[in-house]
Amino acid sequence: MLDLNDPLWEKLEGGYKCSLYDASIALKQLEGATTLEETSAIYQELWDELHHQGDVGLASFYAVPHMIRIAREKKLVDYNVLGLVAVIEIQRHKDNQPLPADLAPEYQLTIQDLSSLATMVLKEQWDLNLASAALAAIALSKGQIALSNAIQNLDSEDVIEEFLESY
Repeated sequence: MLDLNDPLWEKLEGGYKCSLYDASIALKQLEGATTLEETSAIYQELWDELHHQGDVGLASFYAVPHMIRIAREKKLVDYNVLGLVAVIEIQRHKDNQPLPADLAPEYQLTIQDLSSLATMVLKEQWDLNLASAALAAIALSKGQIALSNAIQNLDSEDVIEEFLESY
């Protein structure tokens, strides 16, 4: 795992091609957060910077293990961490650069363990965002990229109604 104090963070691209984003700053803020309300504002920045119109960059990949680690340690899990990690992992399999060799083993283990993070919200009341994020995360942890993508695309009432009308 890339240390959050490593200067390499300053040289990594986020979700905007050819634009650097130092995710370590937001990740350090996430480490200091104590409530879901605090994490929500931080995740908004991470959502905005780590993916854009299907693009993800090296900062996105290096941030994933930290987001999962922090959520697990703090027991602060909601649709933000599950959904953002799912988006990054789904987009990684599309027209984006591959994982760096030094990150790949740890990243893969983190994704495989994503379902245990999703189980932390099983007793919570699920709205549509949390349901789609948790189910997409579980599908990803089992290597079901296409299913996870389909689940994430069912995250709006309009899409679900349209789907149901086709039957």
